[in-house]
Amino acid sequence: MRNLRILMRRDLRERKGIRYSRQHIDRLVKEGKFPPPDGKTADSPTAPNWWWETTIDRHLKAQAQALAAKRAEAAVESTTTTTTT
Repeated sequence: MRNLRILMRRDLRERKGIRYSRQHIDRLVKEGKFPPPDGKTADSPTAPNWWWETTIDRHLKAQAQALAAKRAEAAVESTTTTTTT
């Protein structure tokens, strides 16, 4: 069984290679392109956000799968274009 680990924003860079600023993460969350935080460290509106490591891992895996599908689709389109011309 895997231990649950909480990641703060600084941990996203160190552990997962996500180098986004706090403001950029906020924009991506609002656009639905990054998972919303799983919690805050305190009740204050300015308290730091945190994510479960599994939340970030699922997001990164979904991004990788979407990129692979997009590349496969582009490869099929390029071979179809090459074959028909």
